[in-house]
Order: sequence, then C-alpha cells, then structure tokens
Amino acid sequence: MRSLDLAAISGNFKFIKRAKTLAETFSFQFESFESSDAFFEKTEHYKSITCIILDCSEIEKPNEAAGMVQVACQVAADSYIIAVVNSKLKPEDARIVKTSGASLVLMENEYYTTSKLEFVTTQVIRSSYIPVKIYDLYPDSETSFSLYYMMPANKRFLRIAKPGLQVHPSFLEKFADMGELYIKRQDFKQWVEYCRSYDSADEASTLRRCRLQFLQMSQSFLELTLMISDQTSSSSFAVGKELYGTCEKFAQELLNTLQVVKNPFEVINNSSIGDFGSLERAPAIASYAAVLSQNTTIGKPLEVMISALLSDIGYLDISPSASAKLRANDIQSMNGEELMEYQKHPIYSLNQCLSRKIPLSEPMKMMILQSHERMDQKGFPHRMNPDKILEEAMLVRLCWDLDSKTQVRMGEPRPDISKVIEGLAATFAGDPGNYSIGFTVKMSPVLKALGFNSKNPSLHQ
Repeated sequence: MRSLDLAAISGNFKFIKRAKTLAETFSFQFESFESSDAFFEKTEHYKSITCIILDCSEIEKPNEAAGMVQVACQVAADSYIIAVVNSKLKPEDARIVKTSGASLVLMENEYYTTSKLEFVTTQVIRSSYIPVKIYDLYPDSETSFSLYYMMPANKRFLRIAKPGLQVHPSFLEKFADMGELYIKRQDFKQWVEYCRSYDSADEASTLRRCRLQFLQMSQSFLELTLMISDQTSSSSFAVGKELYGTCEKFAQELLNTLQVVKNPFEVINNSSIGDFGSLERAPAIASYAAVLSQNTTIGKPLEVMISALLSDIGYLDISPSASAKLRANDIQSMNGEELMEYQKHPIYSLNQCLSRKIPLSEPMKMMILQSHERMDQKGFPHRMNPDKILEEAMLVRLCWDLDSKTQVRMGEPRPDISKVIEGLAATFAGDPGNYSIGFTVKMSPVLKALGFNSKNPSLHQ
C-alpha cells in the first residue's frame, strides 16, 4: 500500500491542474480523483493521505458542502482536509463548512489567485517534520519520540529510532556527519520537555536552549499566520490576542538568550529552515533584526523582532506565479503584474494584521509598511519621502537582504556568513541611496564586529 502526500477531488480540469502543478513544484506524491465516489472507492488502496483538497466550489448551499466534508472526514479521518468553496458564500456560511470538519476552508478565488495553498500544503506535508541538531541529543539519555533521517535522493523520511532510544555515543558518532535529524511536528512538545530536562548553565546548553526557543517561536508564528490568513475564522480580538501573545512570549525568550550567546548570527543561520521567499524565513529575518536592534539601540528590540516576523505575511496574497519566482530568488523575471503584486505585499501584510485585530503599536505598523522602502525612493510600496522612513524599517530590510544571501540551498555550499556580513557593511559606501547616513554610521561598526565574531563560532553552533 502506498502513501500519498496530496489528493485532489474534482471533476474540473482547471481545479486539478492547479493542484497538480503545486504537487510538481514541491515534489509531492499526488493523485487526482474525478469525483467523491471515485475517491471513496480507492481510499482503501492507500496507507495514508496527508492532505486532501476537496472541490466544493460548484455547491452554493453551505449545508450541502458541509455534508460533503463530513463524508470525507469519515473516510479519511487522519487527513488534513482543505475545502474549496464557492466565492459567493458569505463568511458565516463558509464557517459552517469549517465546523463540519474541514481543517481549512479556502474561497475559490483564493485557491486560484493567491499563494495560500502553497503555504498551507507545505506546512502540512513538507513541514510535518522538524529538523533537530544531532549535537542537541544528550549522550546516555532516553528519547520519548521517534527520530527520522531525510533521504537525499527522494526527500522521503526514514525512521531510524523509535521512542525509548538509549542515546549511546556510538549512535551520535554514526549520524554526526549529517548535522541534523528530524522529529514529527506532533512530537514537538516531547522534544521541548527532553531539552528542558537536561538544561544547565554551560555554553552548550545555552546554545541548545537558543535553538529550541527559535523552533518554538517559529511554530507559534506559523499558527498565528494560519489564523490571520483564514477568511472564514471570526475576526475575534481574543483569538488574535492569544496567538499573538504566545508568539510574543517565545520571541522575548529567544531575544533574552540571543543576548548571551557568543555568535548569535551563526546560531540563527544554523537554526533556520525554509525557502527564500517563504514565510518560514521570517523567524530568521526577525532574529537577525532583533540582534542588530540590541547592538545599535535602533528601536525596541522586541517590537523590531515582531514587526520583522509579520512584514511578509502579505506573500500569501500574491499570485502563485509571482510566489514561484520569489521562492527561486528570481524577482527580476517577474512581469509587470507580478511585480506590482510583490511590491504591494507590505500593504497586504499590514491589512492582514489589522483585519485580525493584532495589537500593533504605531511604530510597528510603520515598520511593516516601510520594510522595503529606500532613501532614493526606489523602494516600495509607496516610494516614501526619505525623511519619513524609520531606521527600524531599514534594519528589517537589511536583515531580509542578509537572509537571502546566507540561506543554504540544496546542492550548493553553505555561504560563509562572516563574509556576507562584511559584504553588507561594504555596500553602505557603494550605494548611498539605500540607507540613511545616520543608519550607516550606527550599523557599519556593528556589522563588522559581528562578521569578525562569526569567523570563530563556538563549538557546535
């Protein structure tokens, strides 16, 4: 019996093509079914189906769509079910479909014209495994979770250890060259408990704690993003405040630890995951920004950190074609319409946060909106008067650039972060229209110092 990453149920060729293209882009194991009956007849042939996209877009009565979802839930109880509904449905009608058992409801126009499908499916399928460092396993300890190895040839996960593993030195030596293994997302709480049970005051434990806090912030941010982007959920201040508060709590804890590690940029660079142009990069960008805020006294570090986290949520509102080029770091090949969408994404980001009543201060709103502006007015989205651009916003954009240059891409060598930082410091003089003189004066010595420190990273960073 085979397992599927993604299944699409629809008799609409255009609908299936959208799902198939997505699967090809991310190398998902995919199958399509022309009707619910065809799908239900064949489910017994599959060991598991991680995610199902159910086409309810031609159904105008919410109760009928809800019934279709309920049947799918009975047949595939363990699957993540995305129901795509008619765009004419009111939000309260769409919520009926959501409460019937759908994991997520997308309006038909969202399915075709935004990148929300890419974000959700990669989180459900590809990011259902979380990387953990080999050297964060403690010798002679016992695990309460399974460990997995990602096979390079097909990116499939192979379980190499069940819960109850006795972590002998021979096990650590065997997998040391890999650098990292994986745990399932549902085992993350066990991983947190495991790491905390061996916490101490030494340098190695501080580094482990820093990486753990980075993962915690990343997970809480993804949950917050799903809530913000879900049009069918109520714009409840309480829900938004709770998720935001959790994310802010983990961000503050990470911020406190980054203050005491010797080479914070090296830790962040080795902890971050995700493709360029994806929201998975936001925690790395935010962490870089927080460190620079602390070292330059530009802005309040926590506000800078949260603003950097939220500044690219608008990526979800841009078209699939634009987001594909963004992930490939190929912005220059965008056509006029794609470029316009991309350059409006800071506006989309702020609007998404405000629509969900996320409690942002006025400086944070401006940081999000100005995160891609330039002093020579060649930035976006508003090509602002340079006198009005906050230094905090410049800092966020600098870290966006830093992350794009330090990210590890499959099949390419890991960039030397110290050289990247030194290069960024050198560009200040060569591109005076990029940042203000005052920002350059504050930032240059800090970047040079951080670049020098990163040449001598502590053990196991």
